[in-house]
Amino acid sequence: MYNYIFGGNLKKDPKSFLLFVKRLMPRWVNSIPDSECIAIFEILNKQRLKKRKPLIIIETGCGASTIALIVHCCIYGGEVYSWDINQSRGSYLRNLFTETIGLHFKKDINKIWNFIGFDSIDKNIGIGVLKEMKKKADFGFFDSLHTTEHVKKELKQFLNISSKSFIAAFDDAYLNKKYLNVGYINVMRMKLNLKKIKDPENNLSGTIWEEALKLLREKFKKVKIIKNSFKKNARKDIYFDYFSPDRKVAMKTNMENDSKRLDTFVAFQIN
Repeated sequence: MYNYIFGGNLKKDPKSFLLFVKRLMPRWVNSIPDSECIAIFEILNKQRLKKRKPLIIIETGCGASTIALIVHCCIYGGEVYSWDINQSRGSYLRNLFTETIGLHFKKDINKIWNFIGFDSIDKNIGIGVLKEMKKKADFGFFDSLHTTEHVKKELKQFLNISSKSFIAAFDDAYLNKKYLNVGYINVMRMKLNLKKIKDPENNLSGTIWEEALKLLREKFKKVKIIKNSFKKNARKDIYFDYFSPDRKVAMKTNMENDSKRLDTFVAFQIN
């Protein structure tokens, strides 16, 4: 189904290949902008050059971002561990990646990508299991429940298995719901012709990136916001226009906020 011929040069132009695969995806797994996918790939390469070794990468929530992670590992080596409670998503992506990335790079995706179809913060099979496996993560991408309480729990587990020098990156970093993702819930309620719910008491917090930065600064002396290509490329990213019909609905429920588009992706370097 997905084994189309890529007419470019894989090694000289991997970012074009990355977008080629991304644009084969249906909407339900294609949930981050093209510009964010490219920014992740570029940041990974800088981290690899800095550490001078293949990277161990984790992510919570998988989809389009996973393409950038796996393409990077196909070229430079490394491993990816992804947590997502939707096991059908993992199965679909494995098939897509095998017929595209695996086929073109002649790599066994199963030796690169580890999908864990469970809660990322579970004490038995969440992010923390990398400690049992004696692995240290160099890069973490957080894109799951999008509440600050949940993200901080994921980040705390990540810090227990991270290397001394690592990068933590966040999607929808401008969202500021503490424990209930009201915007997402209201989109689901809309499908059932139900009225929108209001924010419960004490559900507002700082944004995801602000809360993450605060936590990181409590534990590390050197925390740097990484300058990257996302803000520049997001201004004209065709992704936002292509999916504008359903994004308009998401904006009505405050699931998305286009005025905050440039704050969607934030990454921190910790040394």
